[in-house]
Amino acid sequence: MQRSGKIFSREVKLKEIQSIIEEIKSDIQEGKPEEEIIHALLPILNNEPETACQVLEDLANIPHPSIARILQRLFDILGDKKIRKVIKRSLYRLKGKGIPIEEVTLERGGPVFRPFQADPPRGWGGGYDFLGQRFLVLAVPHKGSGWTVIQGIISDTQGLVDFSCGEMNRRGFKTFFEEVQKGSPFPLVEIEPSYVGFLFNEAYQLTIQKGKTPPQDYLRMKGEIERIKKDEEKALIYSHIEESKIEGDERMLQRGGDLLKMDFYSGWRIDEEEIRPYADEVWEAEESKLILNPTQKEVRFQEIYQRALSSLFPEERRLLYRRRMEEMAYVLFKLGREEEARISLTVALDLKKPARLIQPNPFLFQLVIKSIFALLKEAYDKKVKEPSFIMKP
Repeated sequence: MQRSGKIFSREVKLKEIQSIIEEIKSDIQEGKPEEEIIHALLPILNNEPETACQVLEDLANIPHPSIARILQRLFDILGDKKIRKVIKRSLYRLKGKGIPIEEVTLERGGPVFRPFQADPPRGWGGGYDFLGQRFLVLAVPHKGSGWTVIQGIISDTQGLVDFSCGEMNRRGFKTFFEEVQKGSPFPLVEIEPSYVGFLFNEAYQLTIQKGKTPPQDYLRMKGEIERIKKDEEKALIYSHIEESKIEGDERMLQRGGDLLKMDFYSGWRIDEEEIRPYADEVWEAEESKLILNPTQKEVRFQEIYQRALSSLFPEERRLLYRRRMEEMAYVLFKLGREEEARISLTVALDLKKPARLIQPNPFLFQLVIKSIFALLKEAYDKKVKEPSFIMKP
């Protein structure tokens, strides 16, 4: 009976710890100030050592820069050696997941007091649409409760498509963010603010290259964005999925075409003007007066698909799609869809290689086919809906 009571007590304690972790996750997603989260944690950490250690270990399962900063702050505040050891271990686990850690904090010999600093900037972004456009948000806090909120749509072929900024308080920002999430075709995921700044700056540079005038709001915020950004050599996804573990995985690569069936890629297709000549050829082959058996027709179709793939995806464009697939892989990963993220990244890595007529990239090959038949279906549906002027007897 006593043993049963201990098991029950342990289960209750685990549920309590899980509840604390979930509440912290929610607070971070809602943009709650880190100092408030810390103040809410301190009574638990000071009065319940066993619970404290488990909570601090479980926090390492939340790979977020805010968690690292919270743990570092707690390391400075708390004096218990055992608890500080657990914090240290959790920080090293976060570092292993690619979360930046202030090394100097870990070397201090004892707790010290540091005044709370203004919250750090935060960033979010969505996935790409078929035009190569995506939505980004950068929130830069001020000391107190205000935020400068920067939002924009960037294009990897045109640069800055839309851009605006404004001042908001915390409550206003929360309402704004909820409305953006509801209205966005893609869920927004948290992205390192330095990377969002890098993406905005990259789009600005492309706008200039295209000979276009950047939005006035961007020019006003240009200095702030450049202060936050860091030049990046690799997409963020490589901090979470090791390139060497998936590159060349043919089984996973062959699943690349299936991505077009899922929600995030379902709207992707090739521009109508580009794909129309090949769609017309498929239509002509189907309607040809020459008597072709199904096998001959299929050979003819495959030849058209191959020419379309070769013509529409030279090296420069393949690299453009490689970048899109890397960014999409990160969004999928952050949404907890790791398997799809790995497939997307495998497709991206394959696009580094020269184009192949035999065994072409499965994603691009299926994109060509999908785009051709989407156009043919639209043409067919339009033809069916056209009124007939032939009088029926």
